[in-house]
Amino acid sequence: MHTVNRRRHGFTIRSMHTVAEPHVFHYLSQRASFWIAALSVIAYIAGNMMGQYGWHTFWASVLGKTDDSLIVYTGTVTPIAQVPDYSRWGQYGGNPKEHTFTQVPIALLVPLPKYSAGSADADNPSSVYSMGHLGSYATGAENSGSHVGVDIRVPTGTPIRAVMNGVVERVDTTGNGGLGIMVMLRHPNVPDPSDPRKTTTLYSIYGHLNGALATAGSLVSKGEQIGYSGKTGFATGPHLHFQMDRAEALWHPFWPFTGEEQRTAGLSFVAAVDQGLNQAEGKKYTINPMLYVQANYPAARTTIASADPGNLPAARTGIAESSVAPVWSTPRVSRLSRIASRKESRIALRGRQVVAVQPASSSVSLQTAVLSRSTVVTASPEQLPPSGFHPAAAPPTGTTIEITHDGDFTGRGWEEVRIRILDGNGEVVRNPELSSDIYLRTAFGEAEFRPAQLSAFDFERGAMTVQVLPRGRRTVIIEAKPYGVTSRPMVYGEN
Repeated sequence: MHTVNRRRHGFTIRSMHTVAEPHVFHYLSQRASFWIAALSVIAYIAGNMMGQYGWHTFWASVLGKTDDSLIVYTGTVTPIAQVPDYSRWGQYGGNPKEHTFTQVPIALLVPLPKYSAGSADADNPSSVYSMGHLGSYATGAENSGSHVGVDIRVPTGTPIRAVMNGVVERVDTTGNGGLGIMVMLRHPNVPDPSDPRKTTTLYSIYGHLNGALATAGSLVSKGEQIGYSGKTGFATGPHLHFQMDRAEALWHPFWPFTGEEQRTAGLSFVAAVDQGLNQAEGKKYTINPMLYVQANYPAARTTIASADPGNLPAARTGIAESSVAPVWSTPRVSRLSRIASRKESRIALRGRQVVAVQPASSSVSLQTAVLSRSTVVTASPEQLPPSGFHPAAAPPTGTTIEITHDGDFTGRGWEEVRIRILDGNGEVVRNPELSSDIYLRTAFGEAEFRPAQLSAFDFERGAMTVQVLPRGRRTVIIEAKPYGVTSRPMVYGEN
């Protein structure tokens, strides 16, 4: 076959019908339905992410960080509210290594004892503190080794709470590290322990947990439950490893020596701790966590004005001068504080008698609004019950709390649970007189609740629908604290 070059013979090929194709952007601009569909898909994905993981987690994934202005320091609490009285519990056969927190009689629970330099004792089974800050495994005494943080001896399942307002920086649920299942919180703009008049950023670490309730990127408030104690990781018995790092630490959670430094010194891990390997690094980058939370440093504050009865609205009754505290204001008011303030105001409008809590000299002075000579309402979050432990209470006389659900969950999304308050005839009660808010927790298994706290106002329409996200495949039993009402089991199912 022979080919002929057409240019050599003086002819070319041209299209008889030339059509100018529009640019791709011109084509898209003429397709409004395309843009509507594209925006709908984006809105669906964003809405699904916010519904599944929350607003803060969504923006954290988009922006890469959490807005620290939402986090305001309002004081500190201990990581554990109550522990067993080991001496009395032991008389009834109680053993923290064999029994769980739920098996401890309520009458034998006491507030967490105050920590001091000489309170840690590794050999005394009745001692709550088995390891002091920078202690050793040999004695547990403070400054006898290089173990940073404090070990608190508690039975498995003890509620663990956030010691300050903060953001969840990291959650390790694999349990493969030395600290096992671990939650780490970041606390910006808190008093510096070296000079409380200045502010700094601290990290609090809660290790060896049996389960974590916190979600990375979410905001937590002081006293909010973030997990349960256990003995995961490098632990010989159930306890809480409580540690606080400075922001300047080389890594978080900080440990004074690395595995390479330990091997170079020719020591085992336990021997390195007992001999105080790199103890100076521990002093430089960590602080004594229990002494810090016990100090409960006041927040930096500025005097704005003093309450004057003449400046209050006419609807509010006369005020005794001695009953009005100065008004203090922080540079920014957190969303958590505003929510607490609105809740207290609603309770006051219902005519309930509320007693003012007089702050200690070291606590934060907050705004006080006086509604009458005998009723004082404060905007202090401390008046809200802690999320960890709630004393037993009974529903209103002749009523019961009903928790209903479909009986199973798939593990792929949120489940709906309906909560109602019924009278003796099985009729729905609206606006019930509750002695305490209802706090939703799990009596068995692990789950997240939205919302996790219900007040009488939530039952104005009779029933309250709560979203529940089970963690893992363990059966979940929901408990309404402090009333002790539990639901029927919610079982994992493939369908």
